[in-house]
Amino acid sequence: MTVIKPGKSQYQQIADLLQERIQDGTYAPGTLLPSEPELSRELDVSRVTVNKAVTLLRASGQVKVRRGAGTFVRSLPKLNRDAVARFAARNQGTGAGQVEISKLNLQSRTEYLHIGRVEAPAAVAEILGERDVLIRSRRLFANDEPTQLADSYYSWALTKDGPLTAAEVGKGGSYARLADLGVGPVRFSEDVNVRMPYDIERDRLEIEASAPIFEITHVAYAADDRPVSVTIHVMPGHLWTLRYTWDDPQESGQ
Repeated sequence: MTVIKPGKSQYQQIADLLQERIQDGTYAPGTLLPSEPELSRELDVSRVTVNKAVTLLRASGQVKVRRGAGTFVRSLPKLNRDAVARFAARNQGTGAGQVEISKLNLQSRTEYLHIGRVEAPAAVAEILGERDVLIRSRRLFANDEPTQLADSYYSWALTKDGPLTAAEVGKGGSYARLADLGVGPVRFSEDVNVRMPYDIERDRLEIEASAPIFEITHVAYAADDRPVSVTIHVMPGHLWTLRYTWDDPQESGQ
């Protein structure tokens, strides 16, 4: 029996205990968490207390409910997104996302939600300078677990007759195909915001409504400094660490 100490809520202490068991491997990744009645009996607390503790773990992304099956420990490790390295390595596969996941010895998969001509969202239209765009909307997986949503936008006039209108675009991904069109990206920028997920994002990423997400607006620029693509990445905050590296401009004489 676990002794519940005064001065801290019971459900928070139970959540801490379950988290420790997840971290030390007592509850291994991908395994079924004991049921609420089992935990209630073991820890000598009410089912309501156990439910509140598990709710905290669900909000933090450490466990995941599968309807009709129970509550499972998340199977994926923490993923590192190195903004510089991932794009530098994109030619090693079919794009930065696929290479990024494969290098972690995880199985990468992409589900294409929509590819076609659309009217750009206002923020995207402002960046690209046009509203008539091609969208490539994707859901990315690692070992069949959703890891992010990515909506990429390109000028429709530039891409309407090219390979970007197909699902698979070949080695190097979309940036290699832009290079084929003479507008290969040479510079990138990213704006990162944190917010709560919309309902459709929550469903597609299989996360809780209370789980914050990263929203990254990634813009690629051609040699003439023209924006040639905008990608909106939506990524579960608990799953990703964002890493940025750069040289000291003073040391490089800039």
